[in-house]
Formats: sequence, structure tokens, C-alpha cells
Amino acid sequence: MIDLAKKKRAAATPAAPARLGRPRDEAARAAILRSANAILEEKGIGGFTIEAVAARAGVAKTTIYRWWPSKGALAMAGFLAETAPKISYPNSGSARADLISQLRRVASVYGGKTGRVLAAILAEGQRDPNTMTAYIEGYARPRREAAKAILSAGVERGELRADIDLEATVDVLYGPIYYRMLVPLAPLDPKWAEKMANHVFAGLLKSRPTSPKRS
Repeated sequence: MIDLAKKKRAAATPAAPARLGRPRDEAARAAILRSANAILEEKGIGGFTIEAVAARAGVAKTTIYRWWPSKGALAMAGFLAETAPKISYPNSGSARADLISQLRRVASVYGGKTGRVLAAILAEGQRDPNTMTAYIEGYARPRREAAKAILSAGVERGELRADIDLEATVDVLYGPIYYRMLVPLAPLDPKWAEKMANHVFAGLLKSRPTSPKRS
């Protein structure tokens, strides 16, 4: 009788809700990033607000502020989540081919609306340190290290000169991309990016030994 009463009480007691934990957090985070990028593309940084992102993603503002301290940081995170996969680095075994391929992708992506969005976000970063930190730590620094790793591999394979300055080379390869994006004196297009990169690699490739002259 006692066991039966316990069973009845247990059946009448509502079960505790399962803890959703990380899967729920990951789903909310993904929805926030998608919503942030969509609003950026539709309204630009001027029409971008935490309230608008929260409403579209179906989350509370407090959830957003748990991960991002400012609207600029959120805008940058949303932009990078959408853009980074489009400009990933290939791995063909040739430093020259891989970097030129990636530079063409960057020029293609940044030559349109995406570039205008990024330029506006970088402008926001001049006012909001959180935005610039999100850009540097979430995008610029990791990709800079990836580019340097490709160049280093080219040196180890004997494809590139051993005495190249990795930091300077990355600046020379990518600096013109940002210059044309921020100062649109001329179009930013893949053919131009490839031509520019070939000029740089002309000074980086390891010289082939010259054949001895015949007497």
C-alpha cells in the first residue's frame, strides 16, 4: 500500500523540464548572427539596433548582451559569421596559387554590398573600441596568421625566397584591397586583385638557377 501511494504521488508530480543547455544557446546564437547580418544588409549600420536584432531572432536583449557588449560588436560578429566562409583559404600546395585564389574571392565579395557594409562597420569601430576589437580578434588576426602560414609553407617547399618578411608581405598583398574598398577610386574586382598579387609574387618567388652560357 505504501509503495502504491508513492507511485501515485510520483505520477501526479510534474516532471522537471529537461535542461536545454548548450544546444539551445548555440541555436539562439546562430539565429542572432543571421538576423544581425540580414539587418545590416537591409538597413546598413545606421538602421542597425539591438532591439531589431532581438525581435527578428526571437530572443531577449539580455541574451544578446550576454555575448556582445555593443551594437558594433554584434554587427561585426554577424557580418563575419556570414562572410568568413566565402573567403576561406584553399590548400592546393602552392602558396602563390592559394593566396591569389583567396585574394580574388576577397575582391569579389568586398567589391559589392558586403564591402560597403564592412566599410561602415569599420567606421563604427573608430568610435566603438568593442567593434574594432571584434574585427581584429575575430577576423583580421586569425586570417593574417593563416596567410603567414601559407607563405611559410611556400618558403619551406622552396617555392618562395627564404628571406621574405611575412608581416610586410601580408600588408602588401591585402593593403590594396582595403584601400580600394574604403577609397573607391577604381573598381575592386578579382582580375585586378590577381594582377596586383602577381606583381608582389614576382619579388617573392625563388629565383631559378640560370643556365650557363655556351661558349
